Amino acid sequence: MKSVKQPKWDRQEDTPIIQSNPDGANRNPSFTTPLRVGQLATGTIGGMEIAVVLTDILTATNAQGEIIRILDGQNDQDSLGDLSIGDIVLIKYTDMYSLDVDTDLP
Repeated sequence: MKSVKQPKWDRQEDTPIIQSNPDGANRNPSFTTPLRVGQLATGTIGGMEIAVVLTDILTATNAQGEIIRILDGQNDQDSLGDLSIGDIVLIKYTDMYSLDVDTDLP
């Protein structure tokens, strides 16, 4: 079993941008809606975007997820410090830059 990493996410000044499909089941997303497995959260560390698929919901606003992408501007990276694609990380609603509520990734 992989250990769960707890990176120091960049501080977000505002609530996350919630992305949804206007024709989908979540066309009116709300910040009061609990996190769900399969959603795609994006946070930043040192200005680099880290995309995380939520895999285990701990509370309505905290989850664990698998890193699926690390993006430095327009360049994909395999790692950032001790974080790599495939690592499991803890992410909170307050750490998120954006949340795609209509992504149903495994």
